Order: sequence, then structure tokens, then C-alpha cells
Amino acid sequence: MFTGLIQEIATVESINSKHGDIQAVFSASNAFLLSLKNGDSLSINGVCLTVYNLTDKNFSVDISNETLDVTTFTQLNTGYRVNIESALSLQSKLGGHLVSGHVDSTAQISDLYKDSRSYRLGFKLNNNNYDKYIVKKGSICIDGISLTVSADSSNSFFANIIPYTWSNTIMQYYKVGTMVNVEVDRIALHVEKLLINKD
Repeated sequence: MFTGLIQEIATVESINSKHGDIQAVFSASNAFLLSLKNGDSLSINGVCLTVYNLTDKNFSVDISNETLDVTTFTQLNTGYRVNIESALSLQSKLGGHLVSGHVDSTAQISDLYKDSRSYRLGFKLNNNNYDKYIVKKGSICIDGISLTVSADSSNSFFANIIPYTWSNTIMQYYKVGTMVNVEVDRIALHVEKLLINKD
């Protein structure tokens, strides 16, 4: 589990094909790398992946075909920047919301404009089945970032991004048309299943 509070931005050093799956190698700060060990779970743009081949300069992860099918990772290439966050521990502060690292859908940025000191982003879902789980003032995870939905309509929603989040995540590189990973609030999915199965 994760909180959706990004620790830093990492960079893709290389992408290697492995019989359809891919191996991605990422560089990050020395301080962040020292906090990891092989086998750790790591959120990379909101996707839970396992660290291996850890060195003082980089680490590797394997990305399966299934993950490639439901995320934006087909766009990864050398120099691509990603949000990273270590897994939540029982001693961690839950400053964002509970994030599983299991992407539900991708979305496309439909609007992006300055709103006073913040930015207002609009997102259009690529899978309409998840629209019902997104509600105004509810939690949403975009590329691993915990956000609050400021408005929602059919298959679309908006979020306001404060200056700190904008400057310390890959959101600073977003443009209209950028594809992002979306994870809806897990609590909504569990409540729905309970209601469906209550009889």
C-alpha cells in the first residue's frame, strides 16, 4: 500500500525487451536508493512494482504484459520521468489516502490552465466503467499522486493542483493530451461489491 505522496522524480535509464515483457532501469537520488532494498515494493507512476538489481545509482523493475495493457507504460523510453514512492509502513503518516498501486484505467488530460497560484486539470477516462467511482470531494490517484476531485461529469473529472505538488511531481511536464494512470478509491469498489452481494 501507498499514500499517494510522491517522494521524488526518477528517470528511465533504459528499457529492455524480455520476451514481450520489459525490464526498466531507473535512476534516482542516492538518498532514495539507500532507503531501498531488493524485493521492495515501489509505486512508479501509481503502479506497484518490485525493485531488483539495486545499486547506488539505479534499480530495475520488470513490467508484465498485463501491466502494459492497462497503464501508460507502453510510452516509457529513455529519459522519461516518473513519480516514485516507497511502500507504506505501519509507522508512516497517512497524509494522502490508501493507494494500492493497481491501476484501474488510463485517462487523457483534456484541460490544463492556471488557477491563481494553482493549476486546474481536466481528465477524460479511457474506460467508462470507472466513472461511477469518481465523485466530487472524493479521492483519486493520478500517476501515483493522491488528489481530491474538484468536479465530475460523465467520464470526466477535474482536480486542482497546489504549487508544491506541481513543482515536485511529473505534473510540471503535463500537457493537454498527456496520458496518465488512474486508480479509483478502493473503498468505493469494496462497498459496491458488498451491496451487490448482500442478498
